[in-house]
Amino acid sequence: MMYSATFPDWKRIGRRIGKKLRDVFGPDPDVPSPSVEERRAQRLRDALVGLVYFDTFEELESWHPTHVDPIQQANQPLLPRVSVVHDQAGLKTRLLLCHDYKGGYHGYESVRPSPLNSELYSCNHLKYVDTFVYFSHKLVCIPPPTWINVLHRHGVEVLGTFLIEPQTPNMERLLMKSDGKFTVAKQLTAMANAYGFDGWLLNIEQDAPVTSQDWHRGLVDFLDELHLSIGKQKKVLWYDALTTQGDVYYQNGLTSMNRPYVQSTSGLFTNYKWTEKKLAQSELLARKLGLPLTRIFFGIDVWAQNTDIPGPPRVTFPPIGGGGTNTGLAMSFLSSHGFSTAIFGPAWAYEHFSTSSLGSTSSGSRSSIAGQVDNSMWTGVCLPDKLYCDCQKGKPHHTDFYQSHAIVEFAQEYPTGSSRFFDVRFVQAFQGCIENGSSTQPRMIQYWPTLGSQDPMPNLIPVPAKEWQAVNEGPLLQVLYGELRPEPQSSLLIFTKLAGCCEEDTYSCNKSQTTRLCLYKLRMIADGSLEATIGVQGKLFEEETAYGIYLAYADRVNGTLTYSDWNVQLHEHILSHIPIQHEGGDLVELGVYMDSQYDRSIPLVLMEMTRITIKPKQAVTAAYVIGDLHVKEHALSPHVQKRITWKWERISQQLGMDWPEGIPWSRTTGPFASFTVRVNGKIIGEAYCLEFPLEDGDMEGLGAEITITVVGHVFGAGDVNSSLISIAQADLLIDADESE
Repeated sequence: MMYSATFPDWKRIGRRIGKKLRDVFGPDPDVPSPSVEERRAQRLRDALVGLVYFDTFEELESWHPTHVDPIQQANQPLLPRVSVVHDQAGLKTRLLLCHDYKGGYHGYESVRPSPLNSELYSCNHLKYVDTFVYFSHKLVCIPPPTWINVLHRHGVEVLGTFLIEPQTPNMERLLMKSDGKFTVAKQLTAMANAYGFDGWLLNIEQDAPVTSQDWHRGLVDFLDELHLSIGKQKKVLWYDALTTQGDVYYQNGLTSMNRPYVQSTSGLFTNYKWTEKKLAQSELLARKLGLPLTRIFFGIDVWAQNTDIPGPPRVTFPPIGGGGTNTGLAMSFLSSHGFSTAIFGPAWAYEHFSTSSLGSTSSGSRSSIAGQVDNSMWTGVCLPDKLYCDCQKGKPHHTDFYQSHAIVEFAQEYPTGSSRFFDVRFVQAFQGCIENGSSTQPRMIQYWPTLGSQDPMPNLIPVPAKEWQAVNEGPLLQVLYGELRPEPQSSLLIFTKLAGCCEEDTYSCNKSQTTRLCLYKLRMIADGSLEATIGVQGKLFEEETAYGIYLAYADRVNGTLTYSDWNVQLHEHILSHIPIQHEGGDLVELGVYMDSQYDRSIPLVLMEMTRITIKPKQAVTAAYVIGDLHVKEHALSPHVQKRITWKWERISQQLGMDWPEGIPWSRTTGPFASFTVRVNGKIIGEAYCLEFPLEDGDMEGLGAEITITVVGHVFGAGDVNSSLISIAQADLLIDADESE
């Protein structure tokens, strides 16, 4: 809405009065805030487990790349994505997730997580995500290396956040220069490069300093410099808060009051109260300016659906019932207009609902209410009848739209892997481990966080999730489906069964029918330069039953699929040297098949898969060793930490052969994707650099002499074991006085 010079903008005036009142009366005295010393102490403790952020401009300006601790760096390069999936239909929207989960920087996101009683937030739908913003209420939010690694493995760009809130002091230092360059722009560029992520979201929620001259022009120059210095391979997104008039005034779209900032950056993340009229106005202005509509991410506040939030209700699109389980409804409007989507608070289900494990998902695995709500929001499966949240009055989450407007229906889907590399071991973000019970204590499930090692998750069911939920109520149908097994080794079990509600003896069994389950959608070259290796074990032997792995190739002209089936034998462990070759086509699917029919409703396990790798035929030509394993002290005053450290080196290489094109190579760990650290044979954690912090609990119950080994996992290849070292347990413990 535009206001004339004679008509006061009461909304803007109200915001200014509110700001003055906050300045006069200060924060709520009933909500204690940590002191400067307490914040600094917590920041140091977090830094020792890989979590980095900065609260003040002084901390930001004094940072130097030499301050970076190796455990704070991500090692996984961003896997290049190619096109979209071969069978995508209809208009889709690009998707950005803005994290903000319980304030951020949690123990399970660190490099030394502890076991949990339930699964917390990770994203199991990353093939639908373009960009992930790590958001916390800090001045500078560096994404944890665990998040960067898992997102890069999926081809998702990761942004940190630069946030000036209303109470942030010294805002004028944003535009300070040194040697003719903006200091903050220089620091933000260096941080993205040093820690290994892909750019920044800039969110300025404070009016420009009244003493500053030509603030708007200076801010545009700052954004131009940051965007140029960070490079074309990284992004700078502008959040819709501060306007060209120097005040915070949410536009909820692209307008003349944020246009210069959008043109100086990679795109716009709008506020959440947009309307269809705002979409039309933004589209008109964007086309006039020549801005691609995909550069404008319209925000959706997932929390707006809640009715238990004190104060004025949060509003997003649609204004009644928007957000929460209706997030996909807003996406349907954005996809039809060609805009991108930014979901704020995607971990909503894990904050608002219980994370205690109970009930079952549609595939039969146990889940929490939080997990089931999250799954409903993404896939449209039916919500549990009782959600046990504080919004139960009127059941605001059980809407008329969520099942027909799932997020996956409108988000752009990308193939897993790149055009030349695909590698999964079926590692989940939380590896469930069943603790043995007793006569008085029930068996418990402990979850070990492995966020940084999470692999792309396979498709486990043959039909959309909301159809699978009712599969036993329909006609008889032969199906294949999968279940992930976390222990003793991460793997994927493939089952078959006869689903449906008719009498089994009336089912006509067609022995020649082939049943298929697509596990992964790919887009890989099929010119014969690649080959697949699959770790798989057949579990069933029947003379008339054939089952195994299939590859599907799509013709580049007409899209016709051609299947190549590879039979799996009983107890077979490796299918190797499978050629990826089809003239005039690309490899677009990898899945499992069964040629004969199983006519019982009792599930039957067919096979177990442990790893799938597709890479150039040219093998990794070098041999590597891990050595120089020892323990050192790492000091970050006033803390002292014991760490295992090691080195890798290449011991042989065929003459003239380089690292194969398309296989990832880490700037910090070279050929290694990660390392497993063992103490006396027990796994104590995963490392993504060449050192690993020890804790006193690692040695509990062990003898006076400790043995340590490190296993390196090579990108797309086998494992490399270090030599074993022995060390006295007393030498691994930190003296209490030293750690104070």
